[in-house]
Amino acid sequence: MRIKDVIDIPSEKLSSGFSTALRICKKIKGSKDTSDIIDFSYARFVTPTFILPLLIYIKKTGSDKRIFIEHADGYLKSICFDQFGVNSGMMRKSEFTAFLEQFSKKRYIPLISFPATCNRLEDKNDIMSVIESMIVKQSGLEQNIVSGIKYMLGEIADNISEHSKSAFGYILAQCYPTSKYIDICIGDTGITLLGSYADAPDCEIASDGEAMRAANSGISTKNLPDAENRGYGISTTRKMLVEGLGGQYMMVSGDTVYVNTRAGSGYFELPDGIRFEGTIVALRIPYGDEKFRYINYIE
Repeated sequence: MRIKDVIDIPSEKLSSGFSTALRICKKIKGSKDTSDIIDFSYARFVTPTFILPLLIYIKKTGSDKRIFIEHADGYLKSICFDQFGVNSGMMRKSEFTAFLEQFSKKRYIPLISFPATCNRLEDKNDIMSVIESMIVKQSGLEQNIVSGIKYMLGEIADNISEHSKSAFGYILAQCYPTSKYIDICIGDTGITLLGSYADAPDCEIASDGEAMRAANSGISTKNLPDAENRGYGISTTRKMLVEGLGGQYMMVSGDTVYVNTRAGSGYFELPDGIRFEGTIVALRIPYGDEKFRYINYIE
């Protein structure tokens, strides 16, 4: 099947990109062909919440059928989507730093894969530090916002290493200086939230929806009252972003998506049996609030 949709994502809602990605995923799932082509000839405006969920879905579908990308030109090529991202784990820290420096005058971080296995924690931390520094450099952020972003990205990346059992994590970021916010999307192709809860002793969580609610309510996967991990760390990040900065938050795992803004929140089951085998977290981070203090949200 050749999928050749018009892709023109409105920017008002963080979740709009995901909705568009879901439309393409539905076509891939419904195709009976052994290979599909996604033709981006009519891609006019895309966002991190379109690109990264689509990447995760393609990578997990790859074991069942081959997915080809055509006409991933312009911005899509600039963010390295045509090659499914940059493998930072193959570079020395100095080499990766030099590579990312070419984006210092841009307003985006390309699609980057980073090592997520427990034996490469130092490499992962070095890579995330370089990425965080470039986001700060591109956006000219004040220190109060920098501290919050470093906390949120650190928690999400640590969750991938500690709980996902995924070999790699993926990150993509885009700054919108006129509107003064940054969209960041991070994901993995691991065992999902439900899978990480299932690994915990005596866990009674039995569905993706229950796992999503537990994670965003601060229920830890470890039997430790002060555990700051998948559960507590997610909850703190969400509150810091939405309540502290007035941002938007989205999480996708298995067959469930959760969206939280100051206007409200909701859990939704994905249609047509579509699943994302992994976990995706998307953040819309406003950066104009001089009064924000991230420490007020640390539990």
